[in-house]
Amino acid sequence: MSRQGITRAVLGCGTAVAMALLLSMTAAAHERREVAGGQFQMVVGFLNEPAFAGEQNGLDLRVTKPLEGAGAATAVATPGVEAERTPIEGLADTLQAEVIFGDQTMVLELRPRFRDPGAYAGDFFPSTPGDYTYHIFGTIEGVAIDERFTSSPETFGAVQDPAPLTFPMAAASTDDGQALASRTVGTIAGGPGAVVMVTGAGVLFVRRAVSRRSATVAERQS
Repeated sequence: MSRQGITRAVLGCGTAVAMALLLSMTAAAHERREVAGGQFQMVVGFLNEPAFAGEQNGLDLRVTKPLEGAGAATAVATPGVEAERTPIEGLADTLQAEVIFGDQTMVLELRPRFRDPGAYAGDFFPSTPGDYTYHIFGTIEGVAIDERFTSSPETFGAVQDPAPLTFPMAAASTDDGQALASRTVGTIAGGPGAVVMVTGAGVLFVRRAVSRRSATVAERQS
């Protein structure tokens, strides 16, 4: 094999590994649950993972049922292999969804995902970091459904505070610079907070030094 062929093979393997890793991470960020006595499977999480407060996101819902026929029987009989599944379409008309945070509830409008059978979305902007609950109820093929999915380390990721990852920081005036530093220290703990604290103290020291120098110059001129 030529050097170019070897390079392509290596790149191809690397791409396959990366895709497999990405798919496993995506699956881990959603909760997979059998409902209605195993008649259906629901996979629930956020549309965009990780989810950040203040950014557009929403419910990501996928509904399937076991594939009927010989192919499904073969898959079930094979240890470690999940049976192929049939996506269920048309559920935007028979299912309802709500998102819950604390004592507040918001109705979500389910919509089918484009070119993704069995997948549905409910858009909203999560405004506060923390754990959110999705309440999904109604019917699937005439079977009553009433399920709640709550974010947790074992299900799907909670909404995160974007402040530690925000770049660049918003510009602040000289008067509120010290207040901005104080707020940032309160938001970012540990090492980064210590750096901001030192920076704020340095700014204050320079301002006082400039004020003393200006006063001295004024006295000499008078």
